[in-house]
Amino acid sequence: QRGLTLQRGSSSRSGLDPSAATLNVKCGIGVGRVAGIHVGDDISRREYIILGDPIDQVAKAEAAASHGEVFASPEVIEYLAKIGTVQGDWETALKERRPMRIALREEKFFEAHQCRRRSSNMSASADNVLQRCDNLDYSELIWLKRMISLYAHPVVVNDDNETTSRFKTESDDLERHLAEAELRNVYTCFISPLIDYKITGDEEKDKQLFNLLNDIMNLARRQLDRACGHLRQFIVDDKGVVLIFTFGLRGSTFPNMIAHHAIPVTLSICESLLEELGVKTTAGATFGKVYCGVVGGSKRHEFAALGPSVNLAARLMSPKTNSGVILVDKNVRLLTSQIFFKPLPAVKAKGYTESVPIFEPVIAGENEWGQTKTNIVGRETEIKEIMRVAKDMALSRIASKFLFVSAASGTGKSTLMVQSTERVRAMVKKMKKRVIVTRNISNDGDSRVPFSLFRSIFRDVLLEVRHEDENSQNSLQGSKGDSTRADSVVDFSISEQWDSLSLRSQSSKNSTMSTDVTRFRFICEELNAPPEFVEVVGKRLLGLKTGTSNTGGSPPELAKIVDFMADAFVRCTKHADLVLLALDDVHWMDEMSWKVVQAIFERGQNVLSLIGSRPPSANPLTVDKTFWSELQSTYRDDGRYLEISLQPFNEMEVQQMISFTLDIGMNEIDSSFWRNVFTTSGGMPHYLSYALETIKRNNLTIKLDNGLVGLKSSEGDDSKLGFGSVNELLLYRLDALDATVRNALHLAAVLGNDFDLLDAALTYEQMFRVRNSDRWESAMGLCSLFDIAIDEGILEQSFAVEDVTGDDADGDDVVADSINEEEKMRASLGNVAISLRGRKSHPLYAENRRYRFTHDSWKTSILNIMLDGRKAELHEYVAITLEQEMSEEAHNQDDLKWQLRVFRHWNSSGNFAKASELGLKIGSQMMIMGLNPQAIMIFNDVLDIWTSTGTECDDEERYGDIEASILDSIDVQELEYLIKLNIQKGKAFSSLGQGNDGFKAFQSALDILHYTPCASSTDFDRSVTFPIFSGLFVVLKFGAVTQDSEFSYEKNLCKQFVEQARLNNDPVHYSRAVAMEGETLARLGNFEEALETLDVIKSIYDIESQHAAICKSYGSDRVGQAFHHSINWNHALGQTDAALATCKYIVDEIVPKSDPKNVHNTMCLLYTVFVTMKENGMALEARDIFNLRLVEPFEQHFGSNGSTFSKPLWKPILMLLDLQGNQDKPIDNIDEYLAWALDENNYILKPAMLEGAWGNFGPTPTALLAEIPYFLSRRDDCIKHRSCLLQRAITQMAISLDNAKSKNMILFAQMYAQQKLDTMKAYQKECMCNN
Repeated sequence: QRGLTLQRGSSSRSGLDPSAATLNVKCGIGVGRVAGIHVGDDISRREYIILGDPIDQVAKAEAAASHGEVFASPEVIEYLAKIGTVQGDWETALKERRPMRIALREEKFFEAHQCRRRSSNMSASADNVLQRCDNLDYSELIWLKRMISLYAHPVVVNDDNETTSRFKTESDDLERHLAEAELRNVYTCFISPLIDYKITGDEEKDKQLFNLLNDIMNLARRQLDRACGHLRQFIVDDKGVVLIFTFGLRGSTFPNMIAHHAIPVTLSICESLLEELGVKTTAGATFGKVYCGVVGGSKRHEFAALGPSVNLAARLMSPKTNSGVILVDKNVRLLTSQIFFKPLPAVKAKGYTESVPIFEPVIAGENEWGQTKTNIVGRETEIKEIMRVAKDMALSRIASKFLFVSAASGTGKSTLMVQSTERVRAMVKKMKKRVIVTRNISNDGDSRVPFSLFRSIFRDVLLEVRHEDENSQNSLQGSKGDSTRADSVVDFSISEQWDSLSLRSQSSKNSTMSTDVTRFRFICEELNAPPEFVEVVGKRLLGLKTGTSNTGGSPPELAKIVDFMADAFVRCTKHADLVLLALDDVHWMDEMSWKVVQAIFERGQNVLSLIGSRPPSANPLTVDKTFWSELQSTYRDDGRYLEISLQPFNEMEVQQMISFTLDIGMNEIDSSFWRNVFTTSGGMPHYLSYALETIKRNNLTIKLDNGLVGLKSSEGDDSKLGFGSVNELLLYRLDALDATVRNALHLAAVLGNDFDLLDAALTYEQMFRVRNSDRWESAMGLCSLFDIAIDEGILEQSFAVEDVTGDDADGDDVVADSINEEEKMRASLGNVAISLRGRKSHPLYAENRRYRFTHDSWKTSILNIMLDGRKAELHEYVAITLEQEMSEEAHNQDDLKWQLRVFRHWNSSGNFAKASELGLKIGSQMMIMGLNPQAIMIFNDVLDIWTSTGTECDDEERYGDIEASILDSIDVQELEYLIKLNIQKGKAFSSLGQGNDGFKAFQSALDILHYTPCASSTDFDRSVTFPIFSGLFVVLKFGAVTQDSEFSYEKNLCKQFVEQARLNNDPVHYSRAVAMEGETLARLGNFEEALETLDVIKSIYDIESQHAAICKSYGSDRVGQAFHHSINWNHALGQTDAALATCKYIVDEIVPKSDPKNVHNTMCLLYTVFVTMKENGMALEARDIFNLRLVEPFEQHFGSNGSTFSKPLWKPILMLLDLQGNQDKPIDNIDEYLAWALDENNYILKPAMLEGAWGNFGPTPTALLAEIPYFLSRRDDCIKHRSCLLQRAITQMAISLDNAKSKNMILFAQMYAQQKLDTMKAYQKECMCNN
């Protein structure tokens, strides 16, 4: 039956008679053979579906009936006629195969003969069901309950599981159901898979239908499970095959529920059904207040969501309304700002007095230098100054110079950079001197990309690589036929030849090698760079397709990467007389790029660094502060640093600009005219050009009565330049554009300052689900919109092209005529990393081009007027597009810049889960490479999604700088990501030695864990929290936490960790917790109790099965290291024999079973072992172990040039062991040792944090360094330096003792330093007495 309409209702709770409630119904009846099938799986959800012709019969009969009537299908009439009498003209109804009325309210129009009912072998009574369950044991009953629960609504199942397991009567259930019924705002979606669901009787065809229905059910359920939605029903009824699901019921309510969960999963189900099963769909979705609860009687009831919005969703799905798309109501439209919606004609719907507006969601399917202009106004003085510096450098090989151009936005800095660069290039060419010009513009995302500058610069200089021998063909004098020999130099007068320069952006690149990778490998070999440089520098940092795979080796030290890049730059450009390194917008340049620029400046010759930036006072640079200070002082005094500060145009220059732009004489301009534009633009050249372009486009000038040219001043405000600011002028220009052009510019602004047309086209295809056959038309349509923006001066098109050049008689390059624009576009793709499946297969691939905003102010203005939701939406579409490209191209997956590009868009979209996942991956890679500051920025970027969100209410509590209300609403996955981000952030700070900041990050993670409600969920993986405790313990040892005299914080922390790990029942984390407990007890001076924890550890710890997991979770085997710490505890108790026994156990049992590649862990295990052995007459044995377990495995896996945290200590430790083990014997390297000991720079630890780190494992590194001059002072062959060596030893040991005490290092570190200091002083006194 269908079409139940509630006419009147009552409730037993209201005191009214339930019998007073009536339903006005109509009914249709069908008869025939049906099939019942179970669809779904045994884990998540099941449904029982009935199929057969009677379903259609019922639909037709019910449609013919009116309220109060019962209509029967022709098949029912035929059956009734056989078993009784039917009133009316039933023969005609049968003949015409139409339904017929057989009852009206209390009146019926048929009479059945007496017939015997068939008996059923199955009884549906509850008693019979209970009797059949009597013989089932508990496990079988649990299994049966679980299987039955698969057919129930998730809300019912969850409620039942949360209800106490006491015996419940029917009245209990009724009361509970009434209490749990709610009115909630619910998103309801009906999806109809358009399939033929008729049973044919053909077993094979019917089986295929049943399998298809099962596949539809499982696919929809899978998508809903991912989005945490609820499947309400999967049925076959009068509307066909129908899926009904909801969001907003208990367990499926989220922040941004419709935009981030409901609409995406609706689209995903429809798309997946089509792509995976070939099933088209219609869908209707609504959002509104509905009744949510159990409906039915005590014997038969189900959970339902009922209301007008539910009926409307069904109506929107109906083929009468829907032609095969997804339709939504106004509420969904209003609550989903991240999706485009196409308005459609309103529809009439039950429960709504007026027509309902409906909508169709429409799914969202390297830096080039600016162009040189022949004529410019102003800046001639500044450009000539730059040319003068360049000319002097080209004529004589001198130290590099640094020319800094500082200017506010709109002052014309970029234009100055472009013009200066090209004039310098042309001038040096005229002088018959070699010149290399390499240029880069930094973007606002580059500060997060390590060595971002050198992705383009390095490729440029690689093209300059030559194989000539430095002492012959590549000498400064050149070969015999060299056109740039010193004796052929042509003088150049900057003032006289200013107007004769040919200003065409041309290339000087002339490498004899074929590819970037070939050149890069050549440079690596020539500079003796280790193999890992090809992987890390070439592939991950520079984006070269090296063809190598990560061997698992340690990445090179950052300092070595900086040195390599600087040396490579100098090597590739050493044959040039002048190298112009032109860098614009360096206020967006990353810290590591600045370090390379600094190294090039300090060690290069004839390199002119032309650096453009906004004022550093308002736009801080990431340059090293010491270097910047030296530039401003020492280098300025030496004439190697110059600075140009650009100011706005003066009144005369404004008049010149008007004259040039409008092609009128300066004496023809009325003063009111130039004062107007001067006031509007503030004299800023770029903004001035906007104003004049607006005047020119709109013909706003007029000849005044005085004969001069002025602005129109007629009645209409639109006919004069009436803008109060440049921003108003820009908005005026944007508002005048067609909506389609503005939408295209929205996408362009989100993509960035410069972008590929292909990237924009692929994103558009994602947004609008462009079919393959329409891809070209769609891309060309987008291109035409960008062309309009180019005509408006908003965008400019650029080509990453290397021109084919030759030298004319004057030495100027000329472009070969054979290269046309199309070939330029194709040539521009030479060095672009392209996905074979994504980009290369696109019909636009050969026609790709790049665009950039003519000025950042256009992009800023566009973004400022866009709604935050729209920006987030577009960022998400771009992220999806770029992520797909990255997944299709294995090379891009290892490219750090590609990953960061995708990350930036995910982060800007506000998708915390996606941003966290990628941010953690990128940050971890950066930390491995030592880029901890950059990793911290990435983690902060993700955390800002929530830390910058909130009510800004002073009373709102915050945990980890996140408002409590936000933490109340997050799910388990988001909590896990939140904790991981803070943990990684804490680790990065700790690696930098910034214990206080590390503590704040770890404590934030702990505070969030303790407060967030979903942390108590059984789905929450508690193991992700254990590194919090370990991290806090590490920063405690750094002295980052101020504790009371009882060390209450540390005790409580340790107690929490042990208890949480014990409850988790994971030996990996439990053993780490016990190890931490032992360290805590030792720090409190309870060494005997600390030693007792080793017994617990021994009962849990199995190195062979747990070592790898412990290292993965905690960075090194901190459980095995507990045995190392116990050596110090035994020393503190004076138990030397026990300490030596532990040393033997570590050397014989733990180290051999540990990962030899994890040399840091090996060092942690052996550090005090070496000290203990040398102090007990086994220094040479310790030296052998050091070489066997540390040096040899390290060189085997990472090479001699590899790096690890403790490596700076290896050489001094080996020297010390040699000296102490051979006190009375000659040593071959004694002169080397003596030279080392006499050099005071060798006692400066780099990094300084080595002292504190190893001072918590044993004697401080400074103590070990101090012993080297001490043992040298005792040797006869060093007697000449004895006094100096001994005094140095005492000084350094005193420093060690002071560090051990003041920095709260372990007791043994203090004891060791004190004992050694006393011994040294005693020996010094003895020596003085002997003298």
